[in-house]
Amino acid sequence: MLHGRQRECALVDEMLASAGRRRSGVLVVRGEAGIGKSALLGYAAEHAGDMRVLRGTGIESESEFGFAAVHQLLRPVGDLFDAVPARLGAALRGAFGTGPAGGEDRFLISLAVLSVLAEAAEERPLLCLVDDAHWLDGASAGALTFAARRLDAEGVVLLFAARDHFAAPGLPELRLTGLDAEAAGALLAERSGVGLPAGVRDSLVASTAGNPLGLLELPESLSVDQLAGREPLPERLPVSAEVEQVFLDRVRRQGQPAQTLLLLAAAEDSGELGVLLRAAEALGVPAAALDAAEKAGLVRVDGRTLEFCHPLVRTAVYRGATFWQRRDARHALAAACEGDADRRAWHLAAAALGPDEAIAAELHRSAGRARQRGGHAAAASAYERSATLTADPGRRGERLLDAAEAAWQGGLTGRATALLDQARPLTGTPLLRGRADHLRGSIEGTCGEVTSAYAILVGGAEPIAQIDPVRAARMLTEAGQAAWLAGDLPGLHRVARLLSTLPVPDDAVPLSAHLVLGFDNLLSGDTAAAVIHLRDAAGRAAHSSDPRALMLSAAGAVFLGDDAVAIGLFTAAVARTRSAGAAAVLPALLAPLSSLEAWTGRYSAATANATEGLRVAVETGQDNPAAHLRSVLAWIAAAQGQEEQCRGYAAAAHAHALGHRIGPAAGIASWALALLDLGAGRPESAADRLEALAAAGPGESHPVVRVFSAADLVEAAVRSDRPAVAARALSGLESWAATTGSAWGRALVARCHGLVIDPSHFEEALELHRHGGRPFDAARTALLYGENLRRRRRRNDARVHLRAACETFDRLGLPGWSELARDELRATGETARKREPGTLQQLTPQEVLIVRIVGEGATNREVAAQLFLSPRTVDYHLRKVFTKLDVSSRADLIRLVAQSDR
Repeated sequence: MLHGRQRECALVDEMLASAGRRRSGVLVVRGEAGIGKSALLGYAAEHAGDMRVLRGTGIESESEFGFAAVHQLLRPVGDLFDAVPARLGAALRGAFGTGPAGGEDRFLISLAVLSVLAEAAEERPLLCLVDDAHWLDGASAGALTFAARRLDAEGVVLLFAARDHFAAPGLPELRLTGLDAEAAGALLAERSGVGLPAGVRDSLVASTAGNPLGLLELPESLSVDQLAGREPLPERLPVSAEVEQVFLDRVRRQGQPAQTLLLLAAAEDSGELGVLLRAAEALGVPAAALDAAEKAGLVRVDGRTLEFCHPLVRTAVYRGATFWQRRDARHALAAACEGDADRRAWHLAAAALGPDEAIAAELHRSAGRARQRGGHAAAASAYERSATLTADPGRRGERLLDAAEAAWQGGLTGRATALLDQARPLTGTPLLRGRADHLRGSIEGTCGEVTSAYAILVGGAEPIAQIDPVRAARMLTEAGQAAWLAGDLPGLHRVARLLSTLPVPDDAVPLSAHLVLGFDNLLSGDTAAAVIHLRDAAGRAAHSSDPRALMLSAAGAVFLGDDAVAIGLFTAAVARTRSAGAAAVLPALLAPLSSLEAWTGRYSAATANATEGLRVAVETGQDNPAAHLRSVLAWIAAAQGQEEQCRGYAAAAHAHALGHRIGPAAGIASWALALLDLGAGRPESAADRLEALAAAGPGESHPVVRVFSAADLVEAAVRSDRPAVAARALSGLESWAATTGSAWGRALVARCHGLVIDPSHFEEALELHRHGGRPFDAARTALLYGENLRRRRRRNDARVHLRAACETFDRLGLPGWSELARDELRATGETARKREPGTLQQLTPQEVLIVRIVGEGATNREVAAQLFLSPRTVDYHLRKVFTKLDVSSRADLIRLVAQSDR
């Protein structure tokens, strides 16, 4: 029975009951040491019924070993590694050191953890208990929180017990506070068998703030008369934070052999009894010393593993020992860790008194093994510690760079930057400086200012162009992308020139050069030359397997107006990235893909991709792609007439994009607000926004956005009586459409001619729209033409086009625009029946993603692997989709998806 925790226990009971109905649940139980977090986890285990129970514990000294806690948690279900897709099982074995390490992406390993948890829950619901989560190693914390965010319909309950410094953004939390006087009195009476006088009880509650561990342990420091109330209590009793001292006092009442054995156990986080007893023997401690520690209630032995009765005992023992006692223990443990080179290296490092190249090299090798297993956070720690043990400045700088790169791969941006700051003064060679600049430029390009990223990357690439041209080519390609995003014309000129001089025969470099040259020509105003280079790059990229090359080529195709080519390249890049399990790469790909999907009327797919990309971007700290994705969601919300959502996403996008000079994100967000105004009948406001957008400098907009929004500016300018503004906007659009030959671009030019020159051009626009593939634009042209015809009293002719506009807007799920068309239709004397939205409009973003991948013929397991979900969650969503869409087979679903894309 947990005194004073009725509400908390009821919450756990509900989660356990939901698991029986195949609904998963996650909870982070927070509170100070001794507050009862572990007790609540114990309550869950006691009331789990026939659920399978897995346990894991974070251990402070084990936080340097990648995936240590996850390995502990999943060890009892290791046989299920064969039940998940082979690639995932292999990733887990590599991470745990039980199979070959392939340097897997950390998200692939996280997906493997999710998949094994789902498999473990197949026969019966699963309860996972993770205690002391604040001491989890970084890789385990990342994998478990990744899985926690994606649990849905597996029947898994995942409970974390943690103090405040466990980062779990987005997960539900429960904070435990101290017990009240009544509950505290019941707890004390249960422990002692007798009730305490009210005054003594109240003093204990006040001095411990109701901390249950304090209430149970502190009375041992009081005399019988004090507990009975016959003698006064000390003026100051130890509070919760000093419970550790009570444990240390109990330890020091043991004999020296038992204290030494306890110190060995505190320093060796694995708890392996064999290792501890070998180390004890080396220090002259008999095995019988273990009996005394067990009888004192400080430790317990479970099979071949020793555990402390409470984590604070471990902390008290280790902190209470002298430096030389800890050093002797570490040396003994290093000698006892037979066959475990990683643990041996860490024990030796902990015992080192100063620089020691032999230990540093051993720890460096350990870091390399951790990195190969995907434990990038652990690798960063090992590399960093190796660097501190390295006397040679150049070698120390190289090892700090290794640490920074591992931290960046592990998603630890702040730590990577701090390590780079330490390494920079020690990078004495051009190659080391190039490495450092490449990493810093990549970090800046993802999370900081793109102009700074450009300067760092170009400045670092030039000195190594002749000695490491391959790295220089990669750096310059990234620099070109940064210059393109910032609209930096001189920067693109410079990158194009440098790329053309690199002595690299690799085909990837000519491709990058063509792309950069194309973007350079574009910003220079030489659109014809840009078209030649970008078309050539798009053709070459079709045979590339590199997602970055595909993405850049797709961006070129976007500008050319080749929507189908661009979507094909983006989709191929996303598919290859999903297949590789490289989730961290997805935001940079999904941002431009979802933009184009939105502009081509694929709103369900665009929303699904942008939502997924934003979730991963936030999880991985990629602020720049996150701003782009928010701008896309703002544009979609504007088209759908969702004013509050549009303004919220646009404000968030602007807040980051304008400060970091990310032109596309800032421009799309501004365009979204203008589109919202147009749809709401506010042409003056729309014209103000779009005119400012057309005049915006680098970092505030982007050439592509200015071109693509020009038709909206023409319409807004005409509606607000600004003929000169309309003429300027139309001139730029005409030039681009004539050079690229884009069908939808020429359709928009014809529409604008209909607004500005002669209504007869609307007919030409509608004919061109039939080949342009942008239904929203086509419907808006039909609406404008119908409105024009009605005003010229050609009501019958107007109805034809207004009906078509209504039907398209309804199908696309754009109620605001549908209502505008209906208003016009009513003005002709006809009322249009409201039609249901398109097939996929009624699905959630998650369901849309699943349906689209199923539409490609994928199995549930394949869908799960691509979307970083469990197969059971995919099955759950598919059953909901079948019900919503009234289909009964995957074949029917595939047909519906094909129809929705027409």
